[in-house]
Parts: sequence; structure tokens; C-alpha cells
Amino acid sequence: MQIQAQAMSMRASADFLGNGAIEVNKYEAEILDILRRTSPTVQRMKDMRRWRPATGHPHRYFEQLAVASAAATDPRAIAPTATGPNRVERAAMVKAVVAQSNFSHFDVEVTQSQGQFAQIEAQDIADIASAVVLKEASMFWQGTDTSLTAPTTLEWVGALQQLATGGNVVSVLKGASIIDGLKTEVATLMTSTTFGVKPSAIYLNPLLADAIDKEAKATAYKFNVVEFVAGEQVNAVQTQAGILPLVPDPFLPNYTSGTYPTFLSSLVSWPSGATNCYVGVILQENLVEMAYVNPNGSEDPRIFQLGLLSGLSGQFVSIAYNNLIVKGSNYAHALVLCFS
Repeated sequence: MQIQAQAMSMRASADFLGNGAIEVNKYEAEILDILRRTSPTVQRMKDMRRWRPATGHPHRYFEQLAVASAAATDPRAIAPTATGPNRVERAAMVKAVVAQSNFSHFDVEVTQSQGQFAQIEAQDIADIASAVVLKEASMFWQGTDTSLTAPTTLEWVGALQQLATGGNVVSVLKGASIIDGLKTEVATLMTSTTFGVKPSAIYLNPLLADAIDKEAKATAYKFNVVEFVAGEQVNAVQTQAGILPLVPDPFLPNYTSGTYPTFLSSLVSWPSGATNCYVGVILQENLVEMAYVNPNGSEDPRIFQLGLLSGLSGQFVSIAYNNLIVKGSNYAHALVLCFS
């Protein structure tokens, strides 16, 4: 009975059996694949060379918060007061991001012998590294750790968490101009007489970018257009820091009242009448850094073949050791919460 059922199943795999014709299954050689394998932010940081080798574990650096103080004095009775610069030590623990796939030896060889999808093994191995990059893209904004020096989870400390900890969070209430809110916050960052702040980009949830487009259409506001990464252009706004690109990043979240996180609600309460909160981030990108550990000097995930299991399945693992540091989180950047 089992053999008969198997034979019937095999016969059913033909599309048509008839006089002078046997039609069998055949597939296009190209696989439909428009899956996301990176993010605009991660690609931008690579282009800007914001990945750099870690100094160790933890990664350490110094930050200068003030220069020596000066005072006006009587030119005939000069009486200076000795002061000096203010420098502090910073550190950030290095994290690990990993992905693994096991490949059946038999199924790989059957696929290769058929010839039609002979390249599929190489593609699937490469996509293990893509999985690591996608996890990095998610953690860039929404990593769940809360401390760079005393980790509470295995993930990065996301940029949203670092900016919230720095306290530079503002809101644009429902009905207010989002464009004006962003431009005013850029100007506010630049009012610092202590730090030479100059934001370089505004990152947006795509739905926030859409809301800005609608506002511009309603008010006849004209955007500039700039190249963000090679071959890709985005809208840009004129600000006190110059023309800043508006970069849609799907990994930036939007919230409802039920998903609004505690680390934000402690700074900005959910306003009455609001339905959604779209997130925008004003960054001075040359102060954003991803420190990595790799003796080969590459920031890209590495792929290792761990050998065959007892069933001859191959094990492939991709791993990256790195972290995210938003330097100057309390004075050089801003988190903008736009409610609607």
C-alpha cells in the first residue's frame, strides 16, 4: 500500500500525461528575492568609515568636556586663575552577533546534480552573514541593553536608549509642524557655546517621512535633493547646520500608546489625543562609532565552517564582535518624538 501511494504521488508530479506528451515541472532559474539584507543607516556608516577596530574589551576612549577657563583682567594688574581642561574616560563592552545554518549533505548534492540551482548553497551561506547584518541594523536603533559599561542584556545599547539616557529628547505634538520642529531642534543643538555641534543627517521612520512629505505638499514647502549613499537620493531640508538629508530607515520604530517604551515615557509623557508616535533622530554622524574586533581588519561578519555532524550535515556560522557608541549623546544629537 505504501509503495502504491508513493507511485501515485510520483505520477501526480507530472503536469500532464497524454498521447504524445509528458509535461513535467520546470522552474525559472532565477529566484524572486528582494529581501532586505542591510539598512540605510548601516550602509551609510560603512561608507563614512564609522566602523573602527576596538581598542580591547572593553573598547576605551577619552572625551574632553571643557577647555581651560579664561577671564577678563586689568591689563596693569594681571591676576590669572589657574584652570585646566576637563577630560573623562569612557568605555563600552564589545558584544557578539551570531547566525548559524546546517546544510544536509544529501540534499546539497541532489541540488547540485540537478544543476538548475547549483549556486543556492553559496547564496545561503552568504545569507548567514546577511542575517548578522540585519540584526545589527535592528540593534542600531532598538538594542535592548541599557549600559555600555555594565551590560544588562546581550544586545547593543541602541541609539534610542543612548540618546534617551543623554536626555536630549524633544516632542512635536499632534497638529504642529514637523518640519519646523526638526529645524528648531537642529538650531537648538547648535546654540551650545561649549561644543561645536553640527548635525549632518536626520533619520526617520518611513511613515514619519511620509507625514513630512504631506506637510510639505500642503504648505508648498520645497525640498532639496541630495545623494545619501551611492546611487540613492533623498529629500533634504535647509537648516542652520546646512542642508540635511531626510533618511527613511525602516528599523526606526513607531509606537502606539500600548507599545510606547518606559525609557521614553519617563522623559516625554504620551499626550492626550495622540494615536501614534513616529521617531526621528538628528545625528552628528562623525560622532557615531561601531567598534569591532577582527584581526583581519574588516568590519564585515566572518563565516566559519565547523565541520560535519554525524549525519554529514555541514555547519556554517557567521559571527561579528562589535558594539555601538553614540558619542556626545547628551549634547550632539537629538531624539525627536512626533505624535499624531
